[in-house]
Amino acid sequence: MFVINVFGLGIIYRVLELPISMVSQLETVAKAVNVSFSDVFFDFDLIEKCGVESFMDLPVQQIGIGSLVHSDTILEIRQQRRKINQFQLSDLTSQEYLFPIYNTKEKSFEVHKKEGFQYFFLYQVIKGRIVKYLTNNFQGIDDLEFENTQFNFQNQRFVMLTNVQHKGDLLVAESDDSVVIEQHVIQI
Repeated sequence: MFVINVFGLGIIYRVLELPISMVSQLETVAKAVNVSFSDVFFDFDLIEKCGVESFMDLPVQQIGIGSLVHSDTILEIRQQRRKINQFQLSDLTSQEYLFPIYNTKEKSFEVHKKEGFQYFFLYQVIKGRIVKYLTNNFQGIDDLEFENTQFNFQNQRFVMLTNVQHKGDLLVAESDDSVVIEQHVIQI
């Protein structure tokens, strides 16, 4: 059994699709207690005033997890207790080399907007072991394809490793040992 671990920083994200009436309720609650609009999403008492127990119960168009592609995030491949390979995720998108070192695929991030709704990108920055992938027949790094997703919201750019394929088969990502260190909401 081969294990592919990703350590470092990642995000858990949700694209919220909120009716305009619910957005008005959230804004009213934020003004009433004199907090920022985004604080209402993460405060259980405040969001309950809008008829929702937590932000996890809000209507969602998309949800996902991704490992942030930068020098602080590391991917390692292990067979039992022996480390076979390790590299920084920033190497996936590096322009320093004449030829690409790794097989990568770019995926676009799209939000399909409907009339009468407002959309928010709610994300939590996590730190630790972001994901773990398992595969039985790993023969080399050339057998893997890394799917990167990038998107921009309000001058913030996110580049994430969102999937890994082994010889065309999507590996199942297991959420793992990580802790939330930041929470943010961006209107899109």
